Amino acid sequence: MVEGSRKKTAVLAKLSLIFGCLFIVPLLGLFSPIPAIILGIVALVKIFKEGNNLKGRGLAIGGIVLGVVGMLITAAAVKDSLRARKLANGYVARGKVMDISEAIEIYAKANNGKYPVSESVFLDGDAPYLAKSYDNQVIHGYRYLLELNTDSYRVVAKPEKCGATGITVFTAVTGGEMQEKGCK
Repeated sequence: MVEGSRKKTAVLAKLSLIFGCLFIVPLLGLFSPIPAIILGIVALVKIFKEGNNLKGRGLAIGGIVLGVVGMLITAAAVKDSLRARKLANGYVARGKVMDISEAIEIYAKANNGKYPVSESVFLDGDAPYLAKSYDNQVIHGYRYLLELNTDSYRVVAKPEKCGATGITVFTAVTGGEMQEKGCK
């Protein structure tokens, strides 16, 4: 074969394969699948048009396949990450509702069985029962609501956006009873 008659490998096909392989590298893997697919498709079109002058069809196809695999893996990882975040938000909310309920019960024991009528009682004084305000606050994707009177109370934490920031509504009622239900 004469040196001048050799086929050149399409540069875009090589780049497609390189980007396709990058999906295994943390952080780069989030951004490499799309260029791998695009470069692979462009390379295949160019190879098809050039006919006998270019090679690299296998490299381009490999880059496209790896790009698709990378996209699927990235999508699954993002989905799992969001699910884990919702669960973590729920665990934090459940703990906070239990802490608030416990603080209310401790207050009642110190005040002849009378529950507080406002959250400010928890925040004031020499030994506050709570370190910060929760009523009508959004913390880690959950909105907290406190319904207080001298005979009873209800503490609720519900996701700010049901399904997006959390999946469970947590409620503590008089006596410290904890209730959980799915949000709607």
